[in-house]
Amino acid sequence: MKPPSTSALPSFLSLQVRPELAVAIIRWLRPVSAAELQQGYQLLLQQAQTGHYWLVDLRQRGPASEDDTHWVLTQFIGSLARQTGQRVYLAFLVAAGQLHADEQQSGSPMVQNEQAHVRLFGEEAPALHWLASRRQHHSA
Repeated sequence: MKPPSTSALPSFLSLQVRPELAVAIIRWLRPVSAAELQQGYQLLLQQAQTGHYWLVDLRQRGPASEDDTHWVLTQFIGSLARQTGQRVYLAFLVAAGQLHADEQQSGSPMVQNEQAHVRLFGEEAPALHWLASRRQHHSA
């Protein structure tokens, strides 16, 4: 995994690459507008060489509209998969109250196709565990 260039990121977004986990961790640091949401994800696309296992912490970002969610799922994730040249795995962290109790540990499936596998989690540890299991499965 190549270390990211964080100088290009706006103040509402952080990106940390954890080489020991082979995971890029993205954190939205405050609520954002629709324009900022797309700007942030477009900047993250420039960091796509950081790998194809991503933890995206949405808990501070605030709610996204249906249109914004659709854009992320159809435009951003598809572009990310094309740029990495392989299937991408994304664990999105959301407020625990948005998921059923059993989904907080196993994740709630959101997308599973040839381009991406996306799950929602309420806590970071189970999300990282899921990403590690996908990485192990993929390398086996």
